[in-house]
Amino acid sequence: MKYDVFISFKNSGKDGKPTADAAAARRVYQALKAEGIRVFFSEESLAAAGRGHFWGAIEDALESARVLVLVASCPEHIKSRWVKTEWGNFMNAMVSGHKDGELFIYDCGPLKSADLPLFLRYQQMFSSKDLAKLVQFVRNALPTVPALPQLVRLSMHCLNPKKNEDKIYLVTAHSPTGTGYNVTAHWGARSSKGLKSQMKAAQLMDEAEIRAVVETLEREKLRNGYRRVTHRKLLTKEALASLSASLGLATEPSKNNHVQELKKRPKPKAATVKRRSPKKK
Repeated sequence: MKYDVFISFKNSGKDGKPTADAAAARRVYQALKAEGIRVFFSEESLAAAGRGHFWGAIEDALESARVLVLVASCPEHIKSRWVKTEWGNFMNAMVSGHKDGELFIYDCGPLKSADLPLFLRYQQMFSSKDLAKLVQFVRNALPTVPALPQLVRLSMHCLNPKKNEDKIYLVTAHSPTGTGYNVTAHWGARSSKGLKSQMKAAQLMDEAEIRAVVETLEREKLRNGYRRVTHRKLLTKEALASLSASLGLATEPSKNNHVQELKKRPKPKAATVKRRSPKKK
């Protein structure tokens, strides 16, 4: 699974009991999750990974996350072995140019900038009273979710009244990881509330590759009797929602979400007013 945010914190102290950091980290996790942000929080996220995939899950989460939130109450916890490994690897990826990300510090204790390791002193720090502000900064640091129309590359419509067919075929190109584009085909009846889909090509890196795949699909469908139509004129509101949800995209409101064949209404005739001739006195 891919994550937007990785929460790093020291879970237990020398006595084996949960730290104040762990409780604060859970509050951060719940606040971010409530905003629809994909968060890696070890107490919850590792349960699904299983013991054998423990370190692999952490590595994958660090690799995919755009933001790391370091939750700490004291310098000793920040410098602890595993916490330092997490934020250190994240910082190295940022400094080396392998990752375009942000690191924020959530202070749940009496932390001071001067007490932090050198590479953390210039990172944005938030006090325990500024949780809402931290959430806002995290959201601003994440890439804006593109709208569906920006990613639909091809939309075709095949109408065959003799066979009682009224079908659509769409091709989308989207980047689920930010490192490459997937080209996927979607098809179904125009009145359908859902669309079937099939991966056509994955991890394409540039526009030329995407264009080549889409053009090949377009030629194939044109030979089979399809014709190009704007996708918003084809999809029902339910099908549009289904498609956008499957791609993890945002939809923009449009009057064309519903499929309607609107007939042109004749313009109303202008009302005629009969003028009465003035009565003779």
